[in-house]
Amino acid sequence: MERRELKVENIRKGEDFWEMRVEEAAEAVLMAFLAVKKHLREELSLKAGLYEASKTYKPRINALRLARKILHIYAIREATASPILHEILRGGELGEDAKILLELLISAISSGIELGDPEKLAIVLRNTMKKLWPRDVEPWLGIIRNLIEGGLEIPRPESYPKWFVKMLYRILGRSEANKLMVFQDENKPETYVTFNTLLASEQEILEEVEKARIELVPDKRLEGIYVLKKAANTRKFVQLIRRGLILVQDFSSYYAVLAADPKPEMKILDVCAAPGTKTILMGIRMRNRGIIISIDSSTERLKTHLRRVRRAGLRIVEDLAADATTTLPLNVKADLVLLDPPCSSTGLFWREPVYRWSVKPRHIKMFAKLQAKMIESSAKHVKEGGFLVYSTCSISLEENEMLLEDFLKRHPEFELSEINPRLGLDGLRGLSETRRLYPHRDFCNGFFIAKLKKKW
Repeated sequence: MERRELKVENIRKGEDFWEMRVEEAAEAVLMAFLAVKKHLREELSLKAGLYEASKTYKPRINALRLARKILHIYAIREATASPILHEILRGGELGEDAKILLELLISAISSGIELGDPEKLAIVLRNTMKKLWPRDVEPWLGIIRNLIEGGLEIPRPESYPKWFVKMLYRILGRSEANKLMVFQDENKPETYVTFNTLLASEQEILEEVEKARIELVPDKRLEGIYVLKKAANTRKFVQLIRRGLILVQDFSSYYAVLAADPKPEMKILDVCAAPGTKTILMGIRMRNRGIIISIDSSTERLKTHLRRVRRAGLRIVEDLAADATTTLPLNVKADLVLLDPPCSSTGLFWREPVYRWSVKPRHIKMFAKLQAKMIESSAKHVKEGGFLVYSTCSISLEENEMLLEDFLKRHPEFELSEINPRLGLDGLRGLSETRRLYPHRDFCNGFFIAKLKKKW
């Protein structure tokens, strides 16, 4: 009798567990749904959309993690989920919200993400979404069951547009390019942090990190850079960021600042400076001595930029709203000019998979033209013996090596300078002094850095 009661109790516990899993799955789908809506309507990234949605709905941690996973898959397969859904519907009409919901489910389930029993999922999802539930999705809920039970065959979609694959083959060769694409699909980006030693000593910050049960591992490639392995208390981690003690940025951005090698008492121009992390990193290395003039075309971005640098304890930063594609409105010769211009973001296809389907070849040409104008206007403000550091989160040739070749032909007073430490791979087209970083080799965004010295 006792064994039978124990068995029944175990069955009940199992049922409770799966009910909880379905509830978390429904909550995750809701969070992903809201993130996509914000992405489409407010032009936020999917990550930013999820952050905004989570502030309102405060999902459980497991649901939030699952939502991130669903959005990652959706971003990779966004361009193929829509035609698949169109083929399934065969002329049936759907509103925007119903379409978003079904595309999320198709992407997730066809990728093997476990969302639980289809009937229970539909019921719980309906209750979870409440007024947000799109009624016109009801006739098509059978798609969910067919997907989960394997009754509907979904062709495996392509993870990258064909033009990008061809570009990678040209840059890396077929074998290395395939390694990069597989790596990006199967691995999550690392989170890198460094400490703001203007506000507290490294030891004091490490003690706060330990109290908050945040696990950081030093990255041996660059001094002062840590990899976030675990944050037991996410809120405390966010609090340390808001207090300005911890800075979160990709490894490639830290490397660009170290390549620039800012020193105390320098006069620096930070062109296209917003949102301001590189400004803060340079200010820390300068120990708040010297001057940084941060330039950006957007007054709104500069307002955010100024708040960030002031919170970080920097007193040496002045902001200037100006269009860097034209002559800059200042008469300054700087020791260092850092130019990190807008780019096609082809190096961010790992961290922001949705870019894979929004970036087109024409964007590379468009940005290359803007960048050429920006490097021309920036170069005018480098003093003799000073440096111009140019970096992009693009891996295209047009925005990097080819642009520099043209610039150096027109400006013999500049020459490429070695970057220390020499991380990543040499630049292409014989520009071995420049550096290229790739996700599958360097565990960071795809990135390009060049350092030029003005000889006279």
